[in-house]
This record gives sequence, structure tokens and C-alpha cells, in this order.
Amino acid sequence: MTNKILFRNNISQYIHLCYRSIHCDSTSSLIDINVLKAMQSFDIWSENKMRIIRWSLLSGWGVLILSLLWPGVDINSNRLFWGSVVPGGLLIIAVISHELWRRVCPLAFVSQLARALDKQRRKPGRGGKPEVVKVQPDSWLGRHHIELQWSLLIAGLCLRLLAVNNHPLALAILLLGTLAAAMTVGWAYGGKTWCQYICPMGPVQQVLTAARSPLGTTAHVNNTSRITQSMCRTVSRDGHEQSACVACQRNCMDIDAERSFWENLQGKRGLDWAWSSYLGLIISFFNLLRIEGSGNPANALSPLTATFPVPRLIAYPAVLSLSALISVGTFRLIERALNHYYNLQIRSESHKRARQHTRQLSTFLAINTFFFFSNPFQGIIGELGDTLLRYIVLALTAISLFRGWKRDHAVYKRESTSDNLRKKLKDLPGLDEALDGRSLMALTPDEVFTLVKALPAIGQQKGQQIYAEVLTEMLQSGRLNHATALLEVEELRHSLGLSQDDHHLVLSLVSEKNPGLLNGASFERQTDELRRDAAREQIEELIRVNGLDGLTPGQLTATAKAELELLRQGSGLDKNDWEECLKSFGAKSSWKQERLEKLSERCRWKTGLQATLIKAAEQEPLYIPLANCLNQRQKLLRHDLNATRKASGLDPLPESFEATGSTEEALNLLWLDPCPDTAGWVLMLDQLEHTDRSAQPIRATRDNLGTSKFLEEQQRSELDLEMRQCFRALLKAPLFNDLTPEGILWLTNKGQIIHTSTEELIVQKGDTIDYMLVIVMGTVELINDLGQKQILSCGETIGELDVIVGTPQRMSGRAGKEGALLFTINAVIFDELLRRSPSFTRGLIKELAERIAPAKSH
Repeated sequence: MTNKILFRNNISQYIHLCYRSIHCDSTSSLIDINVLKAMQSFDIWSENKMRIIRWSLLSGWGVLILSLLWPGVDINSNRLFWGSVVPGGLLIIAVISHELWRRVCPLAFVSQLARALDKQRRKPGRGGKPEVVKVQPDSWLGRHHIELQWSLLIAGLCLRLLAVNNHPLALAILLLGTLAAAMTVGWAYGGKTWCQYICPMGPVQQVLTAARSPLGTTAHVNNTSRITQSMCRTVSRDGHEQSACVACQRNCMDIDAERSFWENLQGKRGLDWAWSSYLGLIISFFNLLRIEGSGNPANALSPLTATFPVPRLIAYPAVLSLSALISVGTFRLIERALNHYYNLQIRSESHKRARQHTRQLSTFLAINTFFFFSNPFQGIIGELGDTLLRYIVLALTAISLFRGWKRDHAVYKRESTSDNLRKKLKDLPGLDEALDGRSLMALTPDEVFTLVKALPAIGQQKGQQIYAEVLTEMLQSGRLNHATALLEVEELRHSLGLSQDDHHLVLSLVSEKNPGLLNGASFERQTDELRRDAAREQIEELIRVNGLDGLTPGQLTATAKAELELLRQGSGLDKNDWEECLKSFGAKSSWKQERLEKLSERCRWKTGLQATLIKAAEQEPLYIPLANCLNQRQKLLRHDLNATRKASGLDPLPESFEATGSTEEALNLLWLDPCPDTAGWVLMLDQLEHTDRSAQPIRATRDNLGTSKFLEEQQRSELDLEMRQCFRALLKAPLFNDLTPEGILWLTNKGQIIHTSTEELIVQKGDTIDYMLVIVMGTVELINDLGQKQILSCGETIGELDVIVGTPQRMSGRAGKEGALLFTINAVIFDELLRRSPSFTRGLIKELAERIAPAKSH
């Protein structure tokens, strides 16, 4: 009786914990993280303990097979396997977490034996050196594995209905064949290829898990280890647990199940069909299984029923396929209805939200339908216990559905960004006072962003540094696409008080310090980073075990060199990445010095190109914004490098160098700038310098570097001569000659070009105006009370100080004899203009001082 009460109390606490975990999101911190972690202890179980569990389960698997082959054993092994083992695994995934099952699955364990014994298949890779074979994303298996796995699942269901359900020998052959297949795949390919690409249960686990199981952990927040969820891991010879991930699949659910859910919401071939068809397969399978004679190979050719006299060999696959099609059609209708409803509500990305909710609903219905037909306890706890289990499953999956229904990809990204930001705030001065006794790790994303705004210690340079570190981590992990980063981390940028210009400055710095980081797609960056992390951990182990100070060639024994070569073969890294890993473990001072000098030399080269552009601007003012762009990029990089150079005892880099290189070199460099407007400006100069399009230089492709309206206009050669002249006029004005292409385009989009006729009155003496004027073409004649005239031409301005001070116009102004083309800047954008342009600020202050000086003399 006591045990029953204890069981009931534990179940009650479990359901209560799952209910509270609904609030473990971006809007609340009600849940006790320590309690949740305690309930999720399977995620932090040591690898050694999990190995004991795996061997135990594998031994049980072996005993089960022997019982099937041994005649006269008084155990209904078929019923045990199909009625308890299979449903029990699904119960763990659906009600607890996919992490536990994927860490203990016997088949996954068997598939890794070849890796553990270092007997995996190898073939010559890049450079001719042998490498462990991996499934390539663009291979047939990489593109079609969901279809293959789902076909194997349907074939397995048919096989069970035809022969395996009640026949011991058939089931034993199936289990032995599955073990052999898992071992063979584990030998043929690296990583978890069996689980990710072959096993029929792989997609089922994605369907049952959806974004997160009731007690699934989160990999993107409050995670202090690089090893997350059910990620592949191993134990080093000195007892340290380390990553064994070789990035065998994009968006792996073993690393971050929720990210896998969002990233695979669209574009994952075959997954939508599998997700939508699963409910239909469950319903039809269990109904077919209830037909008398199912599961006996002797009835394979018998008619299904008297009213449906089709041989079962044909009827079973036909009924399963038809049910799957009906299920897919039903859920697609639901998705369309939800999409229509969300469109009426004017929700953003309604099609994605509709698919998300359709899949979550499908998961909820599939789990509960399965356990309506099946019961892992096989009546051991009585009919009441079986009913209680179904209600528990219903309650927990309903809680999970409710929790996931409110979330979307934007919430996930926001939490991920806040977690990266949280790590960068630890050492900021004034943090303890701002937290008022609370833990930084306990803050919600809303509170983290609010904290950043409240801290007085963050200036522009520190803000740029924090922003650069957060962007670097998110780009390396593949959680951020830099082409859309401007919008995705907008809240972070605003919290740090940074502008769009700062964003592009920081991206430029990140690309300088991490070459190639902005070139690959997000999944490629994640793959590379996972492989580098795993390789670093394994190299660290080799150094520790061999008692080395580093990877100095003279210290390595023949055995250590052989081990290092085996690590390289299994790492999946290309030659450059592998050598970079090795350098980081070499003589620290020389490696850092070499890297610092490379960056310093590149900074000198770019500063020389900046001087070249300044020289070119003497003839063509349109080069000025590009020179300003390089200046801003180099200023931030120089500041970062000089801090490192000072710590290394080196002299700081000078702020200017003699002109080096050519304007074409500078344009090639700026064409690949993270800011698409800068690239568009380069194209505009190409068209200006080479009116014959066939003579224009061929630029490299800007893969994954983003685009803008201006860049696309220049790619279509949509030249606006009037606007180009407006650019020149603004750049001739000292108030605007420090703007970058992005700044100039922002200004021209905010202003307006007006045409005036001959001697048309532009401003009247005594009027108060709320705009300033820049003369683009023609002249303007100013006349004072004494009849004295002042002629203004291209690039000169009218009214800028009067807008600030609010004084009436001191002179009247008329267009010249040929009229004038003017650019107006409204007073409402002056605040933003003052922030964007120090030259504008200095110019206004200088003019104000000149106006005040004569007044004081009187």
C-alpha cells in the first residue's frame, strides 16, 4: 500500500513539474531550475553509467533473442517485445525525453562499436590522406533519408502484420538482422549514421518529440557545457567526458531538438509527409492487427476478410498506404485552415505558424492514439492502472502542447541571443548592484535585455565588443545567419545602444578575426564548429595522457604521432582547419604572435587602401563614402589590435599610412563588405568609370552576404543621374563628408529633391523654416537688407543653423538664372543626423560660434 501511495505521489509531482515547466520560457522564471535539473538527471548522467545501462539493455536484447530461438521456453517473447519493449521506448520518448532514449538505445550502441574499436571504413580524402567516410548532405542518402526511413517503417509494419508479430523465429531473424545492419552501417559511415539516416524509428522520434518532450532539457539556454542533450560523447583515458560529435547531420536533434524542429519546419525533404501520415499509420495498423490471423506467416495469402477478399500480402500495404494518404490530406487541410485564420488575424509568418501548430497537434494526437491501443505494462498494474497511465500520457502531452503552442522560432532565437549576452555580462562593473542579489543565470530574456540598458558602464566601444563576441558565438554555432542578422539581433543592438552602422562595423571586425565565418551557410558553420570542438578536446586528451606541454614536433613520440593521425582521420576537418587546430596547441606565444602580425599587416594594407581612396576622391567625390567606410572598419579593428599589441609589448599601429594599392583593389575589398549598400556603391562607381558595360570589372559573387534595395538597383543598372548628382552635392558639403554609403542613402531617403525655376523665391527674409537646403545643381542668390548678394553653388547649404536655433531667416534667397535643383532635409531627422555624422555636429557648432562671436563684439 505504501508503495502505491509513493508511486501516486511521484506521478503527481511529475505532472506538477511538467505543468510548471510551461513557464520556463521567455516570459517567466517561476520554475525552480534546480528541481527541474534533478528530475532531468538522465541528461547529466555520466557516460560510464550510461554505458552500463546500454550493456544491460543489449544483454537483455540478447536474452530475448535466445528465448525466441530456444524451443520450449515458457515466455511469450513476441508479446514481451511488441507489447512492452517497443511501447516502452516510445513512452520514454513521448513522456520523458528523447535524450534518455537516444543515449541508451541498444541499436545506437551497437552501431558505435566499430568507432569504439577504431575499425571504421576509411577512404582517401582531401590531400590523399585516409578519412572516415561520412554521409554527405548532397548525396542521395543525405537528401532522401527520411523517405528511406519511412519506407522501412511501413515495410516493418507490413512484415509484423504478415509474419513477425506471432512467430518467434521470424522475430529472432528480424532482430538479428537489425543488429547486423546497425553494426554494418556503423562500420561503413562515421557518426550516428544508423540513427540519423537508416533507422525507421529516427523520424518517429522527431514526430514524438516535436520541439521538446515534457521533461526535455533546453540546449540553447542555461547550458554550461559544450555537450548537450543526447549529443555523442566519449570518455578519455584519464576519465574526462568529451564530445565525440563529427557533425554527421545538419540540425541534429541530439544536439538541440528544439532548433532541429524550427530549422526543419520547412525544406526538409519527406519530413512533412512523415509527420502528417503517422497518425493514419497508427490507426490502420492497430485495427489490422486485431483481425484474426494477423502476424502469422501461414495466413499471408489468405483473404483479409470475407467482405474484402484481397490477399493479406497485398491488403496490408494497401490499407496502410491509403490510411497514410488520408492522414496527410487531413492535416494539410488543417494547416490551410490555420494559415487562413492567422492571415485574417494579420499574424507574421502565418504559414510557418500554421505548419508549427499542425505538427504539434499531429504529435499530440499520434501519442495519445498509440497509447489508446497499446499499453507497455501489459495489464500488470491492472485495468485501473492502464487507464491511469493513459490519462497521465494525455495530461503530460496536453501540457507539452500548451507550452509549445505559444512559442515560435523568434522566441527561440531571442532566448538564444539573451543566453549568449548573459555570458558576456558576467565581469561588467556595477553588475552586482543592478542585479540586487539575484543570479544572472536566473534572469529571463526580457530581464537580460533590460539589464543591459540599465547598466551605466557600457559605452559604445564596450557595447561593440560585447556585440562582436555574441555575434561570433552565434555565427560559429550556426544559430545566426549574418545576411539576416541585422533584424534577428535588432533587440540586442538597441539594448547596447548601437546603430545599423555599428552592426556592419562589428561584422567587418568579426570577419577579419575569423576569416570565412561570413561565407558559409549557417548549417556549415555549425558543422565546422562542432568538428573543431571535438577535435580540440581529443587533442587536449592526447597532450594530457602523454604528459606533453603542447604539440611541439620534437616532443611527439611515434605512438603520439600515430594517435594524432587517427584523430585527424576521424575529425572530418579539412587541411586548413586541422592545421589551425594544431597551431592552437603549439608554442602559444609564437602562434598568437603570428596571428597578431597577420591581422596587423592586413590592417596596414587596408589603411593604405583608405589613403588611396581619399586621393581618388579629390577627382571624384563619390569615393569619399567608401574611404569613410574603410576608416570606420579600420578604426574598430585597430583599437582591438592595439590592445593586444600593448599586452604583447608591441608599438600601437599608426592611424594613417601612405597610399598603397589601387582603387580597384579597394573596390574589390569593399564589394565583399557585410553592408550591401557599400557593395551597391561599388557597382555605382563601376558604372560611372566604365560606361561600356562590357568593360566593367567582373566582381566575385556575394554568397550569403545579404542584399538591399540599392544594391539590387545597381545590379540592374538603374542609374538615377539626378540622385547621383545629389550624392556629389552632399559629399561636397563639409557637414556630410564623413558619411558612409549607408549613411548617405539613409539621408537621401529621408530628404526630398525639389526643382525651382528661374529666380524663383526659395526663402524669404524673416521666415522661420523647419528644414535645411543643399544646392545640388544651379545657383542660389542670397540678398540682405543692404542689397548685398551672395552666390551659393553645388554643395553649399542654407538654413542648417536656423533650424537648430529657431531664428528667422536673415536673408532672402532666389534661384539663379538657370533655376536650381535643391535637396531638403527636414528638422525631424536632425537628431539622428547628429548621431550619425560627427562632421555635421562639428559644422553646426563651428557655424554657431561664428555667429555668436560678432554678436559678442557688439
